Amino acid sequence: MTDRSSPARVIAVASLSSAIVTSGMQGIAPALPAIQDRFDLSSAEVALITSVYLLPSVLSALAGGILADRFGGRPVIAGSLLLFGLGGGLLLLDVSFWTLLAIRFAQGAAFGAILSLTVGIIGDVVPSGAAAARGQSRRIIAMAIAEAVLPIAAGLLLAWGLGWSSPFALQLLALPLAVLAWRTLPGRRLPAAKAADGTTPAGGGMRAVLRAPAVVGVQVLAALRFVFKFPVITYYPLLATGLGLSPAAVGVVMGASAAIAALTAALTEKLAGRWTSAQLIGGSLVVAALAVGGMAAGEWVALAIVAMLVFGAQDGVYGVAHNVLVTELAPPGLRSTYVGLTGMVRNVGKFAAPALFGAATLVLSLTQTFLLLGATGLAGVAVARRVATIQSRLPP
Repeated sequence: MTDRSSPARVIAVASLSSAIVTSGMQGIAPALPAIQDRFDLSSAEVALITSVYLLPSVLSALAGGILADRFGGRPVIAGSLLLFGLGGGLLLLDVSFWTLLAIRFAQGAAFGAILSLTVGIIGDVVPSGAAAARGQSRRIIAMAIAEAVLPIAAGLLLAWGLGWSSPFALQLLALPLAVLAWRTLPGRRLPAAKAADGTTPAGGGMRAVLRAPAVVGVQVLAALRFVFKFPVITYYPLLATGLGLSPAAVGVVMGASAAIAALTAALTEKLAGRWTSAQLIGGSLVVAALAVGGMAAGEWVALAIVAMLVFGAQDGVYGVAHNVLVTELAPPGLRSTYVGLTGMVRNVGKFAAPALFGAATLVLSLTQTFLLLGATGLAGVAVARRVATIQSRLPP
């Protein structure tokens, strides 16, 4: 590996790539009312701007992984960044609403591939242990900073009267980053290698991925993180305002929770020296279950606030630990495909979890649904324990 492809530089480029594509959601959120006014959209049509962006990411995560294992991660990541940035440039023009949606669809495909592949590319240079936790935490921290900074930048562009499309200019940053990715990321793909259990995967490709150790458990744990996270993000404000918190106070609490998540992500490296990634996920699920139980415990607003902060603490650990688990258990010659499969499962969880939670509230109260969510987390601990047992039997 050359100096320009050193692990530190690869991790930095992968982290920046993950951060810039968050501009497709958080970076344009302040512009949604202006877009609604510009095109005279209904609330349902405004929702299309988000859904048409997230929909292709469900499949592009897996497709990007397959392409990366065949041609290398560098051309796929650099090409996806190029597509994303060019889309942002086109949206600065006076386009129709349907053209806007078409460009958003293409950007969403790039978004899904980049988020998935950056996990794998970090895993290629730091595949396991504390070093892997350090590398994956850098990525999550970069994304957390972007999620905080980009909405502010977008709001300032709108406040300066630059028009409804001005926040899309932030996406142009992906263009120089595409060049940097091409120059920095390793150009070769990993050679075919033995699986984590010491055997050569039979059948190759997706068949070998589906036969990897604990693959079902790993995917269940991938979905569970977002089974918790997205319903909490969606419905905690309703629960908290019902307990007497103002919308502004809810925003402060949720912002503080995100900041704590970034902090614990940075600290996961130290935890990885004592526990395996699967064990950390099991502990995170216990804490998540207790946190959502605290949110629904009754009329104590202070408990609901503390519960949200605790929820953020476990989410930072869970995110890093699961990324490490994926790179540790992936077949070495098919890591990108394995990570792509995991990315697809995560994206399905992001879509389905809020809808399923909302459906549950049709027959249960909001607090009862939070308690049901907590019970789901405790059930997931058994999956984490099973994965940890399998992981302990594998060679380093």
